[in-house]
Amino acid sequence: MKEEFIIISKTAIQKRIEELEKQMQEHIQSAQKTGDYDFQFEDKLEELKEILSQSTPLIPEIEKAYKHCLSNEEFKDYISNLKLDI
Repeated sequence: MKEEFIIISKTAIQKRIEELEKQMQEHIQSAQKTGDYDFQFEDKLEELKEILSQSTPLIPEIEKAYKHCLSNEEFKDYISNLKLDI
């Protein structure tokens, strides 16, 4: 099976991790009163952290690919004008 890749926002994942950490702290405080602890936050946090740990920054990969296709001057112009709406 051929590997498929997607582009995701590192900032969005980091923001979601922060939100989950905050929710988890609130849940822990509530669980201390009720004795009902749910591990769902820990599982989601671990998944998101694992995704980030396996991620590769996009711009350096694009630079590597275009470096082989363009002259030095063309490459510098291309990178300086590169804008990604992700």
